[in-house]
Amino acid sequence: ERFNRLAWSLKVPGDPTFPALGLLAGGLADGSVCLWDPPAILARAEGKQPLLAKMQKHTGAVKGLEFNSFSPNLLASGAADSDLCIWDLAKPTTPSLYPALKGTSGPGGPGGNEITYISWNRKVQHILASCTNNGTTVVWDLKRQKPVISFRDPNSQRRASVLQWNPEVATQLIVASDDDRSPTLQMWDLRNSVSPLKEFVGHGKGVLGMAWSAHDPSLLLSCAKDNRNICWDVQTADIMCELPPSHNWNFD
Repeated sequence: ERFNRLAWSLKVPGDPTFPALGLLAGGLADGSVCLWDPPAILARAEGKQPLLAKMQKHTGAVKGLEFNSFSPNLLASGAADSDLCIWDLAKPTTPSLYPALKGTSGPGGPGGNEITYISWNRKVQHILASCTNNGTTVVWDLKRQKPVISFRDPNSQRRASVLQWNPEVATQLIVASDDDRSPTLQMWDLRNSVSPLKEFVGHGKGVLGMAWSAHDPSLLLSCAKDNRNICWDVQTADIMCELPPSHNWNFD
């Protein structure tokens, strides 16, 4: 099956039974989430089995996948079936699943929208955000098991393709679109989610991936269907520099 997303966990501190190099998870087009042991992949010639588990809960392609940085045994997955699942992988060969979260359109809105990306908050371990193909971004509180806020660009019908939380400010995140008609990045603040705080303009075609530096939160990297890889100054929304262009699309 085709991969839509890959995620690599940290090692669980103080747990000698958890894989030493963490877990490698893949979100597949058939709706499954697979787990591998990275050292076993490298030692495949020695007869080791790298596949630890294949988890089948979603009925649509898995496009959102991320491990929790505070609790590396927790994996969130979101798919075209609009369900958001939280997996406990403390025992990777026998994963357990929390009840699926419903309603990706947010409070008061209808469900049924395809989840295109998910990301854990970098400061609050029980907060998670997902974005959908109708342009809505939903912030979830896992302690309350429900969405707490949702927003979308009031002036555009563009879909949302990727999001990243601010590593330092728990209420800020950036959402981008892979729609060629609106290839901008928008910064939002949850304290006032009526409209974007600022907009990053530079890509000529839809945005496919982003990474916000944890070491220097003033830097953000994005890649798009225009084959450009842009490094942004987050404070000014200006382009700081650009990597050499490639001949193919870059993703995560």
